[in-house]
Amino acid sequence: MNRITNISERKIKKFFEGDILDFTNFPDDDIRCYLKVRGVVDLSVIKNENNKNAFKDLLLSILLKGKPYNYKSTCASMIYIFRLPRFLELLGNTDFLGLESDILKTMFKEYCDKNNFPNDMKRIIGSCQHTVIEYQDTRVGFDRDFWDKSIIKIAPERINQSITFTCLNFRLIKDKISREYTKIYMKHLLGHTEMSYTTISTYFSILSTFCKYVEGTQIDEVSKKQIMEYVRKKSKGKTDLINRYLNVISDFYKYLEIKQLLENPNPVTIDMFVESQYRTITNIVDEYVTNQIFRNLHKAPFKYIVMFLISYCCGTRISDICELKKDCLYYDGDGGYYVEFACQKMQKPLKNLIPKALYDLIKEQIKIINSLDYEELYLFPSNRKKNHPYLSQTFRDNFKKLCNEWNIKNVDGTLYNYTTHAYRHTLASDLYQNYGVPIAIIQKAVLGHKELQMTLSYVERPDEFKKMQEDRYIEKTEEVRFSKWLKDNLRGQVLSNGICGQPNNLGKCPASDACLTCEYFKTSKKFLPVLKNQFDTIKSRLPIYEANGYLPNLETAKEQLLILGNIIQKLEEMEE
Repeated sequence: MNRITNISERKIKKFFEGDILDFTNFPDDDIRCYLKVRGVVDLSVIKNENNKNAFKDLLLSILLKGKPYNYKSTCASMIYIFRLPRFLELLGNTDFLGLESDILKTMFKEYCDKNNFPNDMKRIIGSCQHTVIEYQDTRVGFDRDFWDKSIIKIAPERINQSITFTCLNFRLIKDKISREYTKIYMKHLLGHTEMSYTTISTYFSILSTFCKYVEGTQIDEVSKKQIMEYVRKKSKGKTDLINRYLNVISDFYKYLEIKQLLENPNPVTIDMFVESQYRTITNIVDEYVTNQIFRNLHKAPFKYIVMFLISYCCGTRISDICELKKDCLYYDGDGGYYVEFACQKMQKPLKNLIPKALYDLIKEQIKIINSLDYEELYLFPSNRKKNHPYLSQTFRDNFKKLCNEWNIKNVDGTLYNYTTHAYRHTLASDLYQNYGVPIAIIQKAVLGHKELQMTLSYVERPDEFKKMQEDRYIEKTEEVRFSKWLKDNLRGQVLSNGICGQPNNLGKCPASDACLTCEYFKTSKKFLPVLKNQFDTIKSRLPIYEANGYLPNLETAKEQLLILGNIIQKLEEMEE
């Protein structure tokens, strides 16, 4: 839509000052050409002034901003819009903008059914209400209650283009104080952390439903009982989810404490966490299933064949497969064929070794992309948008349908449920159990995990970590001798830079990022390279903390450096 000049905009706004709208005399020639068929619209029938102004603002948003619809659209949207005055008239004194979304949609559906309006019309009411609220909100940037891409501006590598971008709608949080506190925390996650946007939106989802659950209670007066009731309800009793929800809520309260926004202590305490028993991931794909898939795979679209084979051979996340660029292939000149990609979740590049046959198939896919009538960036582009990756959820849904059509069965005869992530577990377990690949190689070169603990959950615990019991360990203050505790507890508490000596009866630790300052942290010379790297990383962040005035971060970093320096010195002495 061409940009309307300020003069034209003022004339348009003046046109909507009255209740009788004669579109045959609309002040803008271009718009009048499209809307003159509407003739005269009498809004005086709408007795509620707020609802009358809401309809005028809806039209203004359409004409001036193109939201939620373009007035030039050939679809029936504009026809439906001009049927809204009658609905607003029937609302009487009920405020259109004050209605809960679900209640409004139910009322509008009944109105459409009563008047035999098409089903498509029933879908417009939610976006219309949202548009008017946004149009009437004069605030800017992070002060607004709805954050879209125009407000959320973070590094591209933190956004996975193959996953539908989710805006943050803070209007879901009715309590104004809770809403503002959540906005402050989300702004922190966006600007002061390296979290992927997918993770941030997950945090927002958890916190918004939490604030809704405790509505009516001040955020700093929420009790442990309320938190546990919410967590149990949302997690459905699953241990991992219980701890995940508690961690998110705890981090939220910790940040509010740092910002001195809480009068009471953090209500999430260590005893609320549930101990997670070590377990090997069981959703490994049986060879019986993969053999059936391979017998039918030729029936799938070619790009689906290639996408599945990359997942099968490399264990790559499907979201990363969708974001592969067409220059992803690499040959080392010595018989090594690789596919290179940017691991969005870990925010680092990875290179996976692949068979020559898969290398050739990817080259064939590149030829297909290069033959398009435009210059495409992605190996698997979107069907609807140029230079945009294929949506990972679309692939999941469609390949699952194909598996159902092929009647793929599990060993027990039940219908196979295709999940992309299961192939990461399968590959990791196969490499370790059948080929003896070291767990560190699987972590860094195959799965691309930041933390060792995550990789350990994908495969059966290797023998080399059981041998860690023979190491000499030190704490912050002194050496720890081999003990019965190590025999009994080492199995489930291996860290990336040592082991955790926290007694089991204290529950799961909610602060896994603060191990260095914890009294239960123990480490040995096996972890010396990791500890040195950790020291350098923390040291490199000091100038950033100082420049931005992040005093709590600066204080913590200095304390960690002091502890690390002492530990590294002791371990080097032991090594000598």
